Amino acid sequence: MNIKIKEKTNYKYPKILLTGGTGQLGSELKKILQSLGEVWSPNSKQFNLAEPETLREKIKIYQPDLIINSAAYTAVDHAELNSKLVSCINVASPKILAVEASNLQIPLVHYSTDYVFDGNQNLPYSECDSPNPINVYGKTKLDGEYEIQKNHNKYLILRTSWLFGLHGKNFYTTMLQLFKEKKIVNVVNDQVGNPTSIEFLARATFEILLQLKKTKEENRWGVYHLAGKQQMTWFDFAKKIYEEEKNSNTFMLKKLLPISHKKYPGKATRPNFSVLNCDLVQQKFKNIYKKFI
Repeated sequence: MNIKIKEKTNYKYPKILLTGGTGQLGSELKKILQSLGEVWSPNSKQFNLAEPETLREKIKIYQPDLIINSAAYTAVDHAELNSKLVSCINVASPKILAVEASNLQIPLVHYSTDYVFDGNQNLPYSECDSPNPINVYGKTKLDGEYEIQKNHNKYLILRTSWLFGLHGKNFYTTMLQLFKEKKIVNVVNDQVGNPTSIEFLARATFEILLQLKKTKEENRWGVYHLAGKQQMTWFDFAKKIYEEEKNSNTFMLKKLLPISHKKYPGKATRPNFSVLNCDLVQQKFKNIYKKFI
């Protein structure tokens, strides 16, 4: 086991354990967290969330001052066929992170999802609305939230939605590729959510960590919604991507066509409306949206 033990420094969080550092969000976090502390971001072989019990000793050896869990099993359709593995990564491992963070009395930041909701209401979901996930991914993410809440009292669970960025595999990059390769692209037009920039989410997380007090008086722990400000369908989002990128790319696209989600093949049922109301995080953390959006 290769864990670099470093001396404490004058950073706010001298030693940060970041899971999922090779993922899209984790990669962005790894860059931005450097001014808060020394970041240990082990790969999935060094810190394997599919084997939850192996994590305890590594956390005890490293002795972090902050744990940020950006790792998750997020392949929504594949999750329907791999519930045992998904549960290890999305439920059992967050529980162990919470237990060990509690033992060390350090903060735990964990990312969750709009898919904890069933999508049956037509108003943006607040933190007070009752979750009711309709697929394995959403169910395991909710169970992971519950395990953290049961086992720790200094946690931030940040529910977000429809993450996108300019790199890696996500809706934005998928659309860019399709626009270059196809003359006609069909996109779902009856599911609504908040597209959320990975860069924004990382920067907003950084701002929240800057604001948190390292004293007993800090009382802002809990569950928050943190997503993009605009709500739209996947089809609306695709149109927006096309408009933003058409002048700097060579596209084959001639027609962008809206379709029902019923015509989109997928094993998992997805919520038709999963817009998140993010008022609470703005109130508690001094309107971070004005800083970044």
